[in-house]
Amino acid sequence: MIRAGLMALVLAGPAAAEGLVGQALCAAVWDKADTEMGGLGVVTDASVRQEGDWCVVDAPVLDVQGDYRVDWHMDRLRFRGSALGWFAGGSTLPEGLELVVEGLRVVVQTGNPQMDWLIAAQARPNGIDAEAVLGWDPVAKVLRLERVSLDFPGDNMLRASAVLTGVDLSSMGAMQMSATGFALTDVDLAITTHGLFEWYVLMVLGSVVLPPDGDMDAAMETFRADLSETMGDLPETSVSAESKAALDVLIAELPNPAGDLTLSLRADPGLGPVRFAGYAMTGVPETLSEAAPLFQGVTLDIGWTHGDAD
Repeated sequence: MIRAGLMALVLAGPAAAEGLVGQALCAAVWDKADTEMGGLGVVTDASVRQEGDWCVVDAPVLDVQGDYRVDWHMDRLRFRGSALGWFAGGSTLPEGLELVVEGLRVVVQTGNPQMDWLIAAQARPNGIDAEAVLGWDPVAKVLRLERVSLDFPGDNMLRASAVLTGVDLSSMGAMQMSATGFALTDVDLAITTHGLFEWYVLMVLGSVVLPPDGDMDAAMETFRADLSETMGDLPETSVSAESKAALDVLIAELPNPAGDLTLSLRADPGLGPVRFAGYAMTGVPETLSEAAPLFQGVTLDIGWTHGDAD
């Protein structure tokens, strides 16, 4: 939801804020973010201030309307970079952006004031700290996700970086053209999970792969076997035997994996709309052999190290 709101902000039209700096620029960016995220929910009337070269918003909340919907609470949101002037409609190119979220909490509203208060209080010690740093080269048309980090409660974290080529953010028209020609060429991912998988993945995965009744342990065993077989069929030109062995160990630990997962993807010339365009006509491939063209020039290195929680 937050990512969708930020994307809406990025893709929005100009706000006639030419030449704004300092506090005025912070206010213009926050007002625009508030407006653009209005379709997702109601943003609290949090004020923005300038703190050094950062724009800072204290205790913002994205309140998604309706009962049993997820609201997003933050202790503090900070942002800075040349992209702010571009977001607000100025003439600067979006060559850099940093976003920092402190104390992000996911809170479900039930419509019962007592329960809503208790759930919000219960969530407070479980805040997530997040940071994203992006850089864009307007000459090379390369967008770099230089760093994304998510620090979860306990020994749980995610770190990622990525490179996309063919990205032109110089104008709305250029962005629309880029949407048909960008390519993902590099991804590096590191995840430490000691409960992270169970909190954020297991329920969704289980509802898809497990039957509504019967022997759940047997069903999970069948799922693990099928998944391991599928991973084993991946072409070794793209996924090495060592990576497949690491995947086997990880799969065997489901539904309670604990340890460190690393993933490194390299794709030449890249993964994007051009590579996937053919399947718009032929349909989604049903077998790995049909999907073979997707793996051409792609290497995926995977590591898994089991680690007991302290």
